Amino acid sequence: MMSEENKCCERCGAVISTPDSDYFSHIRILYCDKCREEVKREQTRKRVAELRKRKKQKDKYRDAELLLMQERLKLLEEENELLRKRVQREREEKPRQSTFSNQIRKKVIA
Repeated sequence: MMSEENKCCERCGAVISTPDSDYFSHIRILYCDKCREEVKREQTRKRVAELRKRKKQKDKYRDAELLLMQERLKLLEEENELLRKRVQREREEKPRQSTFSNQIRKKVIA
């Protein structure tokens, strides 16, 4: 099923293929050589811009997550310090209980 008309560039309208040429090449080709390079550059530019946009969002999310983790770390360090002080204070207030082995040693020595 060969098309009976010449194929023209979708950008500039120049004739790029005739029905006499290879069928698959004729149906596949969309642009002339000059326009093909320009279209390829435009598509690459667009793809890179989208990639940079996604990367920027990803970096923004990562930075926000990092700040949250740092804040959690600070809170945990404060909690740890408070718990250490509490344990130390309880040890100072409560007299040390002698263990069974200490009681036996005292009896043996006495």
